[in-house]
Formats: sequence, C-alpha cells, structure tokens
Amino acid sequence: MFTLKAFGLKALLLLTLALGMPMASSIDPPSGSSIYSSEDASSFAEFFAMEPPAASGEVERYSLVGREPSSVAFGGRSTSYSAYQSAGGGANTLWILGASTWTQRVVAPLGSYLYLLASSGGGRADFYEIRPDGTVLSSSRTLYPGHNRLVFHADAVGRHVLLFVAAGQPSNVVIVDVARGGWPPSPGPAPGPGPWPSPGYARVIFSSTWLKGYSVFVDGTYVGGDGQGGDPLDGTFSLNVPGDRYQVLQISAGGRTYSERGTFLSGYTYRLSI
Repeated sequence: MFTLKAFGLKALLLLTLALGMPMASSIDPPSGSSIYSSEDASSFAEFFAMEPPAASGEVERYSLVGREPSSVAFGGRSTSYSAYQSAGGGANTLWILGASTWTQRVVAPLGSYLYLLASSGGGRADFYEIRPDGTVLSSSRTLYPGHNRLVFHADAVGRHVLLFVAAGQPSNVVIVDVARGGWPPSPGPAPGPGPWPSPGYARVIFSSTWLKGYSVFVDGTYVGGDGQGGDPLDGTFSLNVPGDRYQVLQISAGGRTYSERGTFLSGYTYRLSI
C-alpha cells in the first residue's frame, strides 16, 4: 500500500526544487471549484477499482511484455506508446496505469485504488505526496531496475500530487483528483447528454455565474444553449463533441461572442468558465 508519513524541512526543500522543474501536469487546483463529483470520475473508470488489489507487496516488479499501453496521456494531450518510446521517455518516470492507457492525471472516486507505475534505474527512491490539506508526506521505497508497480489509495477528497526522487533526480508529477460522492454515480439529468462522454467523444461544460441565455456553436454550427430546448436557464450548458479533433467552440449572447479553440481528447471532460 502507498503509505506515507510527514517529513521535515530538508525533504520539503528537495520537493520544492523538484516542483520547480518543468512538469507535464499543473499542480494548481482546477479553476472554479476544486472538488469534483463522482460523475467526473466516469471518464477515468479504467484507472481505478473500488476493491483493494491483491498486491504481493508495497513494490512489485512490473513486466511490460504483453502489457504495453496503446497510448499515453500527459499535458492535456495523448500520443501513441510507440511515439512516446521513440521520444526517449525519461530517466525517472511516474504514471497512473489504466487498462490500455497510461496517464499523469485522473479523477477518481473517494475510497478507490489506483496502480502507479514508477520507472527508474533501481535502488532507493523517496516518494512524496502533497495532500488536499497542504500536508506533504514522504516514504522511502527500494525499486527494481525498470518498471515498478505500487498501489495508491484515494482516501481524501481533493487534489493529491505525487512524485518520487531517485539517484538525485525527480520524476514527473502525477495528479489524482479525488471526487466526492459514491460510486457508481447516479444517472445524469435529462434531457441533454449524460454526465460523462460517450465513447469517441469529449464532454464540454460551459458555466457562468453572470451570463445566461447564451447560444453555443461548434465550428460555426448551432448546437443549443443555456435555457434553450429544455435546458434550464442557470448559466450552465453541457454537450458532447467528437474527440481527438481540433474544433472551435463559441458562445454568443447580447452581441458578444466568446471562443475556445483546441483539440478535445476522447473520454475527457472539460469545464470552461465564462
């Protein structure tokens, strides 16, 4: 089990140095509310389980033979595993293991269990966790050369930031945003798309505390809007868009237009505050 303890000033300075390096994932809390609901975790169901795994120990040697992922996701984008290998990876890397994907950030329900994959040259490694209340915890592990699997328990609602240091070199960070609410989540309200993306789609949620009654366009085509077509007039409108495709999303109201451009990855939920 990935159990940690509070640590002192020396380790805190080391962690500060590590987090000062460029990382693929932001450790800042999400914009707006920093607490997710269990519906948000649905897009990441391949990365967690509610039952504790039957792990043989705190660190397991992990073989990639027959277990290679089809893709890896980091920095808000996804690439094939072969392309990641060609780029050289990194000396010390940390991933969250899914059934077919490795990623560096997930939303998981409270009480769930996740597998972490730590890769290094082996030997002593110091693991660090920044918990939602700001507490920084640490533990030491002895890693096998190559790939190692560890278990992380999502035991507190909020953002958990994880990394390790081996041979004086920090790994990248991974982020587990632990959601409130039970699992599985309750069905979403109707009408409108469900609370998580359909396969091959990304979910986009527009939210505003001051703008209401706006219309939404995808690549110039009207798709609905806040308070339109049965949607409640509450400043929030959600839709599913085709995933892994560059698109232009626009909202229009009162003669003003706001745009969001980018590639929205399949299986992800994007919250856009206005």
